[in-house]
Amino acid sequence: MLSVAQTLLWRLSTSAFTDIFCVLILPRCYASTVDKYQIQHKHMTEDECLVVDNFDRVLFTASKKNCHYKGGLLHRAFSLFIFRTSPSTAGSLELLVQQRSTWKLTFPLLWTNSCCSHPCVNYDGETEETNALGVKRASRRKANHELGIDITRCLSVEDIHFLTRIIYSASNEPEDNMWCEREVDYLLVSILPPNLSVDCSYMAPNVDEVAATAWLDLVSLESLVEKESSCYTPWFRKIVRLGYLRKMWQWAEAKVSLSPPHSFQAVGKLWDRTDIFELK
Repeated sequence: MLSVAQTLLWRLSTSAFTDIFCVLILPRCYASTVDKYQIQHKHMTEDECLVVDNFDRVLFTASKKNCHYKGGLLHRAFSLFIFRTSPSTAGSLELLVQQRSTWKLTFPLLWTNSCCSHPCVNYDGETEETNALGVKRASRRKANHELGIDITRCLSVEDIHFLTRIIYSASNEPEDNMWCEREVDYLLVSILPPNLSVDCSYMAPNVDEVAATAWLDLVSLESLVEKESSCYTPWFRKIVRLGYLRKMWQWAEAKVSLSPPHSFQAVGKLWDRTDIFELK
């Protein structure tokens, strides 16, 4: 038999009872919660995404909500991977990963790559397709918005590199039969300047967007995704399992190394920037 305390805790775990409890007993808490969800709904309704076909050709625009609601609409997106030289292990790199905020409507509290979002028509220059300029500009905007990165100190457009595109779809997790992802996703890589490897003053994550951040090496990340896959977003799991992350790491290592230029060029040729690869 459950104790009174256990029963109360169990009831608090159900969303309906939690709402009632917060309204009657914790009005300030409830108001704060509503405000945070309203922020997410504001982005969902105001941001206009680019709806595309399977070949990434723009068809029309639609709100972020319509692109992610129920079956969703295939739309253009990006996944940014930010690397730094390890402050503790000479000659190695670490990747910035983030845990999505609990207030996120899609994939709350799951860990993923540094920053994921969309180019939107309501922001200048984000529809530009030449050299993937639009998605690069969008990644700078969102890195500043979500991670609080000072983009005057890093992440210039010239320092964000487009490697390839992937196409995938995924139901929300935890599953709610409401939200989903359907994206043609640009994989972008940026490597922080060496002077920012130990200086963290350039970054102040937005708590409405990001619950936590971490810098991890490749071996640790691959192991964590293998052992605790449910803690990671579906696209990040697939990027790791299909070897895309390891290939990105090799590209980034070649980019920052002092090896002959032809070595970097050889690694660069491993990426096809003209095709779109399906994540299965």
